Amino acid sequence: MTTPKVSSLRTTFLFTLMCWVWGSTWLAIRFGLEGVPPFVGAALRMAISGVLLIIAALIMRTQWPRTKTYALHVVIQGTLLFGIQFGLVYWSEQTVPSGLVAVLFAVTPLLTSFLTTVVLRMERLTTLNVVGLVCGFCGVAVIFWSEVVSAAHAPAAGAIAALGASVTASIASVFAKRLAANVPAIATVGPGQLIGAVVLGALALATERTQAVHFTQTSTLALVYLIVFGNGVAFLSYFTLMRVMPVTRLNLLTYITPIVAVLLGVLFAGEHIASTTILGAAIVFAGIGLVHLKPAAARAPA
Repeated sequence: MTTPKVSSLRTTFLFTLMCWVWGSTWLAIRFGLEGVPPFVGAALRMAISGVLLIIAALIMRTQWPRTKTYALHVVIQGTLLFGIQFGLVYWSEQTVPSGLVAVLFAVTPLLTSFLTTVVLRMERLTTLNVVGLVCGFCGVAVIFWSEVVSAAHAPAAGAIAALGASVTASIASVFAKRLAANVPAIATVGPGQLIGAVVLGALALATERTQAVHFTQTSTLALVYLIVFGNGVAFLSYFTLMRVMPVTRLNLLTYITPIVAVLLGVLFAGEHIASTTILGAAIVFAGIGLVHLKPAAARAPA
């Protein structure tokens, strides 16, 4: 039986690993686009990773749910999370700095809260939570003005695609909250990535069939890194942490990974982030903090 100390060390290790992996995948995606069209690269990543994860699940004798709810859950996650979301991220990073894409994607928790409270009425917002939503979206406006309008570091289409990816991820997470109870992580990630590969392959066939594909050493290493760490280690660690770590602490990933992504982009890709963008990101993070703030009486023990 795992002792509390060992379990705590494992949780800390997985969380630290998640911060690094999810913070570094944005730059790896950019490097992976060297000579490779975005939808082709994303489709290959999902296809190879999905096959490997399903093989691993079979070796571990994973119990596959046999319900219509599970099938619907996998189709939704595969189409939205592993398909459309990654397609938009890859397409965006053709023209938008990887660190900026990570910062824009950090609004996902705000969008998720908006969907669950304002649109679907699944949860209730306090006055501070509403202030947080408004604050966060104002921060997005500051970032968009700073990078697209003022500094012109990114074209509007690329920035909008990055925000579209966060919208898609938010919708997928809301469905997961409704449908994914007691589903093993690998039973979602493996089949979901294969479905995502089909969606991305269809996009590649429709829009990139005339484009040449030439893998360089850099793009090949990036693809391997994204398959092993970005798809396998990251998602399995995340779904594991969801079961053993308080949500408020796990949400710290939202604050840490964009910072890691920006630093790596500046250090290794010569990317530039405007000072007003940093201000906008701070406003977004403040909004996320207020959205997650709950009254003391409503806080359940971890």
